[in-house]
Amino acid sequence: MSVMVVIRFPVAHSAVVEWASKNGELLDPIVKLFEKHKRISHRAVTSDSEFLDFDEWPSAEAYAAFKAEAGPYIEKFEAAFGHRSTDTIYEVVE
Repeated sequence: MSVMVVIRFPVAHSAVVEWASKNGELLDPIVKLFEKHKRISHRAVTSDSEFLDFDEWPSAEAYAAFKAEAGPYIEKFEAAFGHRSTDTIYEVVE
């Protein structure tokens, strides 16, 4: 059963976009790991002070494997903003 992972990051999305435009090499490994671990879909929503990512994964185990491998890269991303993200896993119901 697929899962939806909601990731909350307490930084304005515009700041992340600006940072990403200058630091793509730090995000490239994460993007490759999305593909390796078969992320199904991605959506994002934002406000002035935070953004949320909605990522669908084949299973909680697939997400856990991604997160374990991507952890060092995610930590570098978070360190650039001085904030940590939080994630919550939900089962997708049809």
